[in-house]
Amino acid sequence: MRVKSNCYGIPIQKYYFTQPQHPNWHDLLLPTAYMDCYSPAKPRLFNTEYRHTLLTDLTPDETSIFQNFPKDTRNQIRRCEQEQRFTLNLNTPLEQFMPLYNAFAQTRGLSLFTEADANSIGRNNYAIFSADYAGSPVICHFYLISAATSCTNLLISASSQAYKHDPDMRRAMGFANRCLHWQGMCHFKKAGFRTYDWGGYVENTNDPIMQGINRFKRTFNGKKVPLYNYYSPAYGFIELARQKLRELRA
Repeated sequence: MRVKSNCYGIPIQKYYFTQPQHPNWHDLLLPTAYMDCYSPAKPRLFNTEYRHTLLTDLTPDETSIFQNFPKDTRNQIRRCEQEQRFTLNLNTPLEQFMPLYNAFAQTRGLSLFTEADANSIGRNNYAIFSADYAGSPVICHFYLISAATSCTNLLISASSQAYKHDPDMRRAMGFANRCLHWQGMCHFKKAGFRTYDWGGYVENTNDPIMQGINRFKRTFNGKKVPLYNYYSPAYGFIELARQKLRELRA
């Protein structure tokens, strides 16, 4: 899956879920990144970023996948389905996703998501699912999807900040979040996908937010695997310049 963007007029290209063997000369000279690779075979002259992710295997039958979840996770999914407080939407419009995510991002100090970001990914390369309440999304999952590799990757997970002072609603939203992941897995499995990538797992972190995200992801018993990003020298230079600019603006 190829994603193209621009930084100050410089074209940037990212390849997701693709293991590069012999990059073309222009891939080396241009800002190029191979993201979320499961193989440690580094392309020549590229730099490597090493991290981890959790994977859920979608090839077993649905009953086996569900039974692999811990009991508490299964119970919370069933609770959400029984209460029917939320509507699970597997075709959420971008126009409904962006306001929810951008409000969430502002509270976390994250970059905002724009229509240009979605266009650079390409409509056939992403899917947006949501848990809706009173006709509006309160939880959204934004996935990168690669039919060629039968892999889907959780790029963004965000929740509404409107109910942060309502403990009962926040608890119910936690159940809905797990249920939305489960329904997403079922959807992707039926579409022929084999791998559900949880979008990273941060080891040895002292950040309470990241620790909480790690705990949540572990409640689905995904398999922890190494993950590799490969960057061309030009891409590394662009990222360093971006970092310096962010530090100057902070």
